[in-house]
Amino acid sequence: MDAVRKPYEELSLLDFQNRFPTEESCWKHLVQMRWPKGYHCPDCPKAKIHFKPSTHTFQCYECDRQTSATAGTLFHKSHLPLRKWFWAIFLMATSSKGISMRNLQKHLGIKTYRAVWLMGHKIRRAMVQREGLYKLKGTVQADEIKVGTQSLENRRKLRQEKHSRFLIAVQEGLKGNPRFVSFEELESYFKEDLLPKIEKRIVKGSKLKTDGNASYAAAEPLGYKIDQVAFDRDPEKAKDHLKWAYWLTSNLKRGLVSTYHGCFPKYRKAYLAEFAYRFNRRYWPHQAFDRLLFACVNEPKITLRQIKA
Repeated sequence: MDAVRKPYEELSLLDFQNRFPTEESCWKHLVQMRWPKGYHCPDCPKAKIHFKPSTHTFQCYECDRQTSATAGTLFHKSHLPLRKWFWAIFLMATSSKGISMRNLQKHLGIKTYRAVWLMGHKIRRAMVQREGLYKLKGTVQADEIKVGTQSLENRRKLRQEKHSRFLIAVQEGLKGNPRFVSFEELESYFKEDLLPKIEKRIVKGSKLKTDGNASYAAAEPLGYKIDQVAFDRDPEKAKDHLKWAYWLTSNLKRGLVSTYHGCFPKYRKAYLAEFAYRFNRRYWPHQAFDRLLFACVNEPKITLRQIKA
């Protein structure tokens, strides 16, 4: 039996440049990814289809329905060239520390910051959706973290209560190394808010390595094994107990400072999902572009108003 063909292929930087040198090559790849078996009219599945290269649309001979390869996706009604979208996806997927929208604007020659800002947040929306599909299991380090304003200017404007609370969960590999990470935004550190997020992102039966927060102990009746070390009783042991959670938190906050110079509270969930998306796929760097493009193609259209809501 033939192996099922994956929807993505491996691409190095040179492969990417050679494969997508023109706008037409990008459209061809997008069509192939969206309809690998060819496009068929949803209203007239047996009707013949005509492709109009000038508008990159398919037209049904039976009902005259016209469909673009970008319709209903994150690229819906975008005025930016598809090739610039492809480059943005490639850079956001492969840059180990992320890339700021200012740098992306300069590299891609996009005239307005608003356009590149919207592009970046649409791509992050696809990352959020993909990250939400997976759960952690096995031995998982769990801790609560605060993500606040990072730049000096914003720290002067925004007060301490503007910090956002998150649950960080890190799945350990077979050798005790960090394998996967996930983040969930929290309203508080009390069990009423913490336990639903644990159940949402961690498979029951997993072993939770946590600090001395009593809220985690309440997860045991739900089907989790609890291994707690109180920080105030033994700080050094607690640091080793949650070393990967602390390490990734440090890397995350450093990246928010150095790359993005901070982010506003309503968008922090998206930035943390971007961090998790790249980290969780770090062993497949050459598949990063096609994986993220596949996510963008399958993510419904979204508007600027919806992102800012």
